[in-house]
Amino acid sequence: MSDAYVPLAVSPKPTDRFVGHIEHARYGDLDLTVVGSSTQFIRRTDRLIAQANDEYLIASIPISGHGRLQQDGRVADVRPGSIVFYDTTRPYQWDLQHEWEQVVVQVPLSRLRDHYGLSDPEVPTATVFSGGTAPGIVAQFFRGVAGLQRTDPAGAALLAEPGMDLLAAAVVAASGRTTHDQSADALNRQRVLAFMRSNCADPDLGVDRIAEGCRMSRRTLYRVFGEFEGGPGTVLRRMRIERACDLLRNAPQLPLSAVAKASGFLTERSFYRSFRLEMGTTPGAFRTLA
Repeated sequence: MSDAYVPLAVSPKPTDRFVGHIEHARYGDLDLTVVGSSTQFIRRTDRLIAQANDEYLIASIPISGHGRLQQDGRVADVRPGSIVFYDTTRPYQWDLQHEWEQVVVQVPLSRLRDHYGLSDPEVPTATVFSGGTAPGIVAQFFRGVAGLQRTDPAGAALLAEPGMDLLAAAVVAASGRTTHDQSADALNRQRVLAFMRSNCADPDLGVDRIAEGCRMSRRTLYRVFGEFEGGPGTVLRRMRIERACDLLRNAPQLPLSAVAKASGFLTERSFYRSFRLEMGTTPGAFRTLA
């Protein structure tokens, strides 16, 4: 734990057996780990802080289990679906109960100060942000990167490219300030992607509905998707094809017409055309090979 993060005092609680794991990856200045274990008590003390000059902001994103974080006189009750920030320059402690797992994002405080204008007191430590908030949307993004680390490291590295901008945007939003244009676009993009994933099975979902659902203009929607060839419409089509691929793999008894409908396509014809365009084969042939 100390090697992966900063010097810590880690005390496993009495249990029949101890289990634990840490999976680490670095993306530029950003470190991302998946960590979990049996019940533990973790402390960052003044003595341990004095042993190192490194200063980091850490964001913890629970996947399973339950824990309490204490820092700066506040106590955060942290559960899956939330995100919480803490600062390694001041004491903190974790009381992690039952078996637990978290995605942990760690960035140098100097990077946040120099590139995003954030000062330490503005960081909202030991405060829980739920999935519907701007920090919560960013938490979903990092969970996605962590999931890819295990199966597709190259894909995870590609996905993680806007990670620093997104984390900065999450901290700025949590502190009640206005994000910079670059960070705001990165955050808006993740907010739109989360909305699209939740609603892509709706055949009536289109650019206008996406803009309305995300409370932005069509112009803003196209700007935040400027790096995607074809814009939000193409991204939506690919999401629907991904959903169709999952159904074709995991529900072999489902008729292709039902797969098309469940994936958000108005007609079987549009489903076949879009599937061939994205996958280079037909849905039936894909199912046979899957």
